[in-house]
This record gives sequence, C-alpha cells and structure tokens, in this order.
Amino acid sequence: MSNNSYDVIVVGAGHAGCEAALAAARMGASTLLLTMNLDLIAQMPCNPSIGGPAKGPLVCEIDALGGEMGRNTDRTFIQIRLLNPSRGPAVRAPRAQADKRLYSLAMKHTLEGTPNLDVAQGLTERVLVEGDRVLGVATGVGQAYRGRTVVLTTGTFLNGRILTGEYTYPAGRAGEFPAVGLAANLRELGFTLGRLQTNTPPRVDARTIDFGQTVPQPGHETPLYFSRESRADADPLIVDPKQWLNPVYPIAQRSAWRLQLPCYGVNTNSETHRVVRENLHRSPIASGLIAGAGPRYCPSIEEKIVRFPDKTSHQIFLEPEGFATGEVYVQGFFTSLPEEVQLAMLHTIPALAQARIMRAGYAIEYDFVPPAQISATLETKRVEGLFHAGQINGTSGYEEAAAQGLLAGITAAR
Repeated sequence: MSNNSYDVIVVGAGHAGCEAALAAARMGASTLLLTMNLDLIAQMPCNPSIGGPAKGPLVCEIDALGGEMGRNTDRTFIQIRLLNPSRGPAVRAPRAQADKRLYSLAMKHTLEGTPNLDVAQGLTERVLVEGDRVLGVATGVGQAYRGRTVVLTTGTFLNGRILTGEYTYPAGRAGEFPAVGLAANLRELGFTLGRLQTNTPPRVDARTIDFGQTVPQPGHETPLYFSRESRADADPLIVDPKQWLNPVYPIAQRSAWRLQLPCYGVNTNSETHRVVRENLHRSPIASGLIAGAGPRYCPSIEEKIVRFPDKTSHQIFLEPEGFATGEVYVQGFFTSLPEEVQLAMLHTIPALAQARIMRAGYAIEYDFVPPAQISATLETKRVEGLFHAGQINGTSGYEEAAAQGLLAGITAAR
C-alpha cells in the first residue's frame, strides 16, 4: 500500500471523474484522482460541445450544486448559442462549442489548485475489497492506494476495442490503452457486465473546406453563459482568442462582447446515400459485427440512411475544435466505415469536395455494468463504498457523465 490513505479515490479523469473528485475534495474529503494519462484530463474525444436540449439544463443544475462543467465551458468556449429561441421556454437551451484543448487545460488547472485533492497517473487494474467492503485500488505496476470509498468513472475503457471497416484493435479511445484487467476484476467481484458501442465522425482540415458553400451558424450576439458565476465575470477567458486564433477560419462574426467562431451547415445528398448503401457490408455497425447496443441520439450515418430510406438528405454541421487548430468536427456524420469510404462520402458534399481527413471516424465497443447493480446514490449494491458514475452505468454524453460524477463524489464524501 502507498503511505497515503484517502477518504475518496476516483478512477478516471473524464467528465464524471473530474466532477466526482472536485465535489469530494470541496466537501473536505481527502481525495485522489487517478488517471491513465495526466495530459488527457477532461478530454473531449467526440464533439467538443456542451449543452443543448436536456443536456443544457443538466449543466446548469451541475453549476447550482457547485460543479465545474458550466464554469469551465464559459472559460473556454469558441461559440455559444441559444437553441430554439422562437419556441417555448421548455425547449430553449444554451449550447456551447468548446475549445477542446483549452477545456482540458483549464480543468487540469482547477484540479491541481483544489485543496484536499491529489492527482496522479496510473492504470488501475484492480479494486481491492475486504469482505463486502472496498479497501482501495491497485495499479498495473503494483502500486496500491487505500481508500475508504472508490468511484469508478471508466468511460469507454473497460475492455474497449475500436472498429473501422474490417479493421479492429483494442483501445479505450483512439491512441489509448483499454482497461482489460479492471473489467476482468469486476467480473471476479461478481458484477454482471454488458456491452455497448458508440461512434465518432471524421475530422477534416479546415483549409480543404469551401466555406462559401456552407451556411454559417453564428454565436449569440449578447452575453450568454452556463454558470451564474460567469455572468458577473467581465473576462472569463483563460487566453486571448485574438492571439490564439488560427487564420484558416473565415470570421463571419465578431460579437460585441466576445470573439466567437461560427459553425457551418451543409447537407448530404442522394450521391452520399448511394456511397453509403454500396458499402454497408463494410460497416461493423450495419453488418452486425458489433454486438453491443448503440446510443439513441447519435446514430451513425449508415443507420440514418437504413432507418430513413425516404429522406433525400440529412443535415450536417462543420464545427471547429478550437481557436488554435484547423481540425473541424463533422457533426452528424458518425461512422465506422473504412477511411477511403468516409472520404468518398465527404467528397459528395459540395463544400467538402476537396476535404482531407485528419482523423477518421470509428466505432468503439466497450463493457459497462448494467445499473440495476447500483442504488440511487450510485453506490454499488455488491461492494459497500464502491460507486459507479458515467458511461460505466450505460450513459452516453459529457453532461450525463458529469452529473453522475458530481452525485457520486458528494455521496462518497458523505
């Protein structure tokens, strides 16, 4: 065992893990946040956006309970909009496009400056249990930490594997190792595990986009924030975006209150759909190679075309990933098709006829622990003092993960 003993150990530093660790430490509990890679804290591996219908109110509730997601988004967004402004108040919601590097850096800065909180790098392989009570965790290099409570926020890492066309390899996310030992350990402890999948779209080079054939989606003209604290803050940015800005973007809007980057709308067409249909047999999602269930609200482009054969086009958004990068996220183009097929699909859209892929889209399949095995406090029923939060419970989305992490951190500290 390490000489250090903690009230709360949080495994994983995604959105659930960050909120869990901050909540526990802010309540006065000695807390350890243990992550595989200190450089990827609060990573946004899919769309670097926060909020929207259902999700936006969650971020505001996180803020009301003292959580960090709203404040961190307000510090680092490149655009914020109010969705559905002409409709009733029940469906109006803020949505921000974050600078994904700044979001991660700002959250790491907050974690490292929080009293009662230690942050350390290590691959957790086992949850240590004595009888039916949690004792701590052990890493793959034999280091053990004693904890009165443990919060697992493993994301997509439990026994994860990535699939792109016919190619598959083990990974928790692209370029990161999976947590194979921890998944096996949870089975040894008597937990039932299931299988889920999600997918991500390609990222393209902004220099290869014809922005003249897109519809700009500007940000809010007047100040808009998630956090009540930010509304009183005259300068919530952690960098000056005018110095951080990549010159490849056409600036369609300079808000009076803050520099913002627009997003851009395009549409698929019959030629796009033809390319997809001709290659469905090469999709691990459509072909059934992936056994896990998928999320309901971000289906792949393959699934959209199969499920809605009468639709002649689907709306796609081109969303910059930050002020200082030329990577553009192709929102609505989730796919696990081979990279050459992804490129052919993109080239059927006039604005993307010359697009170059910087990162190909892929599907990821991973283990989760079906949530009938936890109580309403997120504590597991099988092991006292062990909590699960985020995608390990079957959720999908940064905001749901953060909300569960906040609750788990509070209840673990108590």
